[in-house]
Amino acid sequence: MTQAQSNPLSDAELEQLEDLLVSDDVPADCMNMEMLDGYLAAIVSCPLPIPVERWLPAVWTADEGEVGFGSGATLQKAIELVLRYYNDLLATIGDEEGDEEGEAEGWAPFCYAQGGEDDPAIGEEWTNGFEQGFELWPTEWPDAVSDTTIAEALLETILGAEEEVTVKPELEAQLAELEEKGLAVQRLYQNWRALGLPAQLAVPVSAAAKAGKAGPGRNDACPCGSGKKYKKCCGADA
Repeated sequence: MTQAQSNPLSDAELEQLEDLLVSDDVPADCMNMEMLDGYLAAIVSCPLPIPVERWLPAVWTADEGEVGFGSGATLQKAIELVLRYYNDLLATIGDEEGDEEGEAEGWAPFCYAQGGEDDPAIGEEWTNGFEQGFELWPTEWPDAVSDTTIAEALLETILGAEEEVTVKPELEAQLAELEEKGLAVQRLYQNWRALGLPAQLAVPVSAAAKAGKAGPGRNDACPCGSGKKYKKCCGADA
């Protein structure tokens, strides 16, 4: 059973995270909220554990170089909110109670409302985020499960066929497709439990919250997850 999350994000904190991810205080190519939701859904639904230091850096930037934040306090707050959001998804996607049909309640893919002709399709960034998270799945995952048939079908539903879409579907069709992907994520998670694979545990965030008050030491490991010292990474300009 998933480790309980005792400190879920409030509505105000969710809004704070959403604003922070698109602010000038984070790297320019930082994931927005929709992409982050899809990305973390892939991490949560992986059949094998993915260490936080493996997936966290890509939230801020796709560049393997230095990660620039407005300040150390901003970095720590961003880390705290992202880790707590991950824990929220872990608790809701992995809800073992579910509704009458066995689907987890309390979670659906996050997406930005799109209405303009030039806007991306609803859920497009969410799917791109899931694809990035799926790329971090250990290559040996098929060997770790006894049957991949259901998982492969669900992954096809989520990732879709790699073909160019020349005509954008109607709005209702876009929403229905994203809803179907969300259900597939939940079923994927439940499939691993049915096969006897252990659920991933929530990530402790107390250290990040504590460090956010004082900031990391210059010789400490950078909390962005890069593996470098803080003074050689996010604290380079400090």
